Amino acid sequence: MLFDPYANSALRLANRIAMAPMTRCRADHRDAVPNDLIVEYYRQRASAGLIISEGVPVSDRARGYLNTPALWNEDQAAGWKKVTDAVHAAGGTMFAQIWHCGRVAHAALVEFASQPRIGLHRRSNRRPRKP
Repeated sequence: MLFDPYANSALRLANRIAMAPMTRCRADHRDAVPNDLIVEYYRQRASAGLIISEGVPVSDRARGYLNTPALWNEDQAAGWKKVTDAVHAAGGTMFAQIWHCGRVAHAALVEFASQPRIGLHRRSNRRPRKP
């Protein structure tokens, strides 16, 4: 059953095996464009029924690790297109796990050391509740 194909109205998979996301940290941190090493990594795993990519930061401030391939500009999108084209050519199916690491972002990981935006606590005009 594990190796049997799976299909529903939106998706057809060669088998019922899913490759879970694993952050590989193989992109150049300066541009975060998926490179040939990343293309080959995912191509080699295309026999899984479904590949879920490593966490793909959606902005510079979304990064939580060094060297993660991202997806917020045209160059990065072109790099991921090479990845998905290779996976599809090898018969695989792939979804991107889009990602924002939130408050764990460190200023050293983002361009120009820009601090992540963190919500500030605001004073409430409401009176405290009586016990």
